[in-house]
Amino acid sequence: MLKPEPALDRDPGLQPERTGLAWSRTAFVMLLLSILLLRGGVAHHEPWLAWAGVVLLVTTGATYAWAGVRLRVITINSAPVTVSATWAMRVTALTVALVGLSLTVSVLYHGELLAHLRALLP
Repeated sequence: MLKPEPALDRDPGLQPERTGLAWSRTAFVMLLLSILLLRGGVAHHEPWLAWAGVVLLVTTGATYAWAGVRLRVITINSAPVTVSATWAMRVTALTVALVGLSLTVSVLYHGELLAHLRALLP
């Protein structure tokens, strides 16, 4: 019977840095979208947009914090995928999906929303 090959050491190259940067870029885009949603919700008295912006802003802060923690964990541990990392990705994806759903509901409920968003952009 064949013996399993021993696990190879992880490549200590730039993968942890790229992963940390990817989390940071994701959080930055989320920050921009949350500011746009907040501005649109407040400027045009759209509570759904404002709440979606607040939820996305809180998630953005958590994502920035997670990016730092994740980078430290990846550089120290040999197993890059943990249960907490999987749950963080799921929660982030769920939050972004819910914010997108609220934006869709707001667009369908208020037909003039796209015109309002165009007015916000310079």
